[in-house]
Amino acid sequence: MQTQNLPSNKRNVDTFIFKTALFSIAATTVLGSTLIAPSLPALEKHFSHVDNIDFLSKLILTLPALFIMIFSPISGFMLERFGRLKLIYPALILWSVMGTSGFFLDNIYLLLISRAIFGISTAFLMTGVSVLLSDYYVGIKREKALSLQGFFMAFGGAVFLILGGYLSNLDWRYPFLAYLLGVVILIFAIFMLFEPIREVNAKKDTDLLNDSDRKFNFLKFVPVYLLGIFCMAMFYVAPTQLPSFIINTLGMDGSKVGISMAVASVSMAIFSLFYNRLRIYLSIFKIHFLGLFLVGSSFMTVGVFHNYFATLVAFVLMGAGLGFMMVNNSSWLFRLAKDTERAKAYGFLAASLFMGQFISPIITQPVVYYFGLIKMFCIFGGLLYVIAFLFLILKSK
Repeated sequence: MQTQNLPSNKRNVDTFIFKTALFSIAATTVLGSTLIAPSLPALEKHFSHVDNIDFLSKLILTLPALFIMIFSPISGFMLERFGRLKLIYPALILWSVMGTSGFFLDNIYLLLISRAIFGISTAFLMTGVSVLLSDYYVGIKREKALSLQGFFMAFGGAVFLILGGYLSNLDWRYPFLAYLLGVVILIFAIFMLFEPIREVNAKKDTDLLNDSDRKFNFLKFVPVYLLGIFCMAMFYVAPTQLPSFIINTLGMDGSKVGISMAVASVSMAIFSLFYNRLRIYLSIFKIHFLGLFLVGSSFMTVGVFHNYFATLVAFVLMGAGLGFMMVNNSSWLFRLAKDTERAKAYGFLAASLFMGQFISPIITQPVVYYFGLIKMFCIFGGLLYVIAFLFLILKSK
């Protein structure tokens, strides 16, 4: 860790309280959509008089992803220009206000507007906290911190998915109140976090930053971004399609949806912690093979065995695969990025992840329409297997 760039009274970034403050902000980024996923069937029923509500209800879940996709690259450039915390704190306030507003709104279109603004705030939070982590830590400590960030994000998501599932049984509005957590996280973060004195700032102050340092090489990150798009599109089959499968096909209530998705989050949390050890033995490509294979197996499990126990097993496999791939993708990007590129590079990675979220129902719904929900899982499971083995071929070459 480059402690020479940190204020002397705030160099200990390895304390549990400090990491909790940092990673709690990271956890807000996964609460954005999955928290209200169990409410979708009830929300759709409430607005049943609205034309195309089956499509609009899914946009409640995925519309934030579109605006995160648009504003994440912008946030990367702004974070590089204005600093980290000056943008993270206002974004956290906006995140909490716009998230909670869903409890009070009774117009589907106003609700969609609030979710769009919510997505903009999430873009700044997701990019900001990940870049802040890369400022605080380097080398092996960074990979360990990325693993812990993945754990906090997934475990926090699991807790609130369960809560969201039970609250959705009371009323579809109640899960929106959980976004008030952002106010608590903001107060905690203000007391614990600090703006790092980055090496790039020192270079600017002494006019040592040359043209090659300033230039951002987008092309070298393209493989990372493409994989991010695909992985997130496949993962978001869970909140967009599986609630319908559990409620309509298996005949269970919304609490089971919350529990099932929480199982995926717990699995993701646990396996994220093992990334650092796995990285010792496997290359980045082999870890992506393993992750894609696990997610493909989760789809096949749902497609072949049509019962709730098999669905829980599928969510465990999906969480494990995503846990490996998400940390692996971030680690890959930060290894490629120079100090002057980190904020911009991660801004585009966040955009690619949420592009995957947004396009997920767009690419899966036509398959569901023509082949049915069950066959859709088998089709995309097979596709995941094919791409997984491509990583082994690429590695061997």
